[in-house]
Amino acid sequence: MRKSILFATLVAFSTMLLAQKYPTEWTKFTTDAYYHDIESASDKQTAIDLARTNLAKQIQVIVKEVSQKDLYVVDGKTSSLFNSQKSISTNLDMSLAETRSHYNDELGKYYVLAFINKSEACTFYETKVKMIVSNTTNSIQIADNYINNGFKSKAKIELQNALSYFEDAANPFFWLNVFSFDKQLLQQYLDRINSNEQYIKQKLAELEYGTTYCIVCDADLFGQKYVKLKNEIKGDLSTSGCNFVDDPASADYVINIRASARKYNEFQGAYFSYIDAALSIEKKATNQRIYEDELSIKGSHTLGYSEAARDGYKRIRNEISKLLKENIKQ
Repeated sequence: MRKSILFATLVAFSTMLLAQKYPTEWTKFTTDAYYHDIESASDKQTAIDLARTNLAKQIQVIVKEVSQKDLYVVDGKTSSLFNSQKSISTNLDMSLAETRSHYNDELGKYYVLAFINKSEACTFYETKVKMIVSNTTNSIQIADNYINNGFKSKAKIELQNALSYFEDAANPFFWLNVFSFDKQLLQQYLDRINSNEQYIKQKLAELEYGTTYCIVCDADLFGQKYVKLKNEIKGDLSTSGCNFVDDPASADYVINIRASARKYNEFQGAYFSYIDAALSIEKKATNQRIYEDELSIKGSHTLGYSEAARDGYKRIRNEISKLLKENIKQ
């Protein structure tokens, strides 16, 4: 009987010693709210390295299990964003890991606890998801504003840049799964990002050609049509990235040019003609005239007034192109 009591006492004493290897407050880190590992060594840094390494290995086992599942399906819904694990890094951000150390005088060892708080980890990756939602939503608002004000090319650039945010979306969603983030809230974030992605891609398809222009040009050379003016100005603006359509009704902006030649005088065998031009830019969405101007340029030639007028058209073409480039919206 006494032997039994003595044995029970020794077991209890041994258990107490085992429990006192490290502080009792560490017990909370061994619950499901944490991923943790406790290691010991005679050298403190060795114990730290062991604990952090084994914690990482422990989580990598969980990562492997998570990777083998269809983690890109939440509540039966799939996302086109996360259908390839090639885009996902399974490298744990160990900056999320914390350590606690304790020296046991009796055993002459350092004990180190390495742990990751699942809730804090979820907050870390949720912040990344929120940032992606915020950035893409902001880009959509900026692009819509550009479109409403006739700057389709700027809208296109804004949306193209926004696509890069989706490339970073897979990682935080993956790790939120690893750290057991709330599935319903995760689905809400997933739906929002999917919605933004689809909207951006749809808008980019609509903006394939950016802001469109239609040039309506009526150029007269003493009773004859001078069609060369329209073609040359169109070529000048094309080098600046302008896209053109033939139908004014389908254009974002209509450029109106009216030009005519008039004889001026002849002096010592040289003939002089003026080209008078009126130009304007109209925004079709609002039928608002956003720019208008008039100009006259003199041309000269020894072969007559018609050739002098042609020289004038060459000169005025450069001025018209310059003014339009300064005032068109992209």
